[in-house]
Amino acid sequence: MVIQMKSIKKLIIASALSMMAASCYAGSFLPNSEQQKSVDIVFSSPQDLTVSLIPVSGLKAGKNAPSAKIAKLVVNSTTLKEFGVRGISNNVVDSTGTAWRVAGKNTGKEIGVGLSSDSLRRSDSTEKRNGVNWMTFNSNDTLDIVLTGPAQNVTADTYPITLDVVGYQP
Repeated sequence: MVIQMKSIKKLIIASALSMMAASCYAGSFLPNSEQQKSVDIVFSSPQDLTVSLIPVSGLKAGKNAPSAKIAKLVVNSTTLKEFGVRGISNNVVDSTGTAWRVAGKNTGKEIGVGLSSDSLRRSDSTEKRNGVNWMTFNSNDTLDIVLTGPAQNVTADTYPITLDVVGYQP
């Protein structure tokens, strides 16, 4: 029984030493290292914007009247109240991008085009985006694209008209 007691005593001591050794390797939180971070998570409503640029059919080369309609821009949205628009060209004539020159694909001859004066009167405002001015208009409005300036003698060719349209939240 004495041997058994000695064995039990040794076992208890070994267990205690073992637990002490294990606690030396236990992790601990470092003092004064706590930080809190927060972020705002934004859920936006999906925006729908349907854009159509429709050329006027039956256009004839030669002398054209000032402000002759050549295309119409239709922008529809059920979620946005307004949109911004600019003509895209290497040769924008004004600071708002509402008048520009385009070159014919075959001849390289240029014509002046832009938004009609009637369309410009319906503009809500001029807003800056990415360092350039944009005219804003009500969604579901139709804008006319016209020949600008005095009567132009248009050479028979294909003239690419490109507009940049973006939703605008006033």
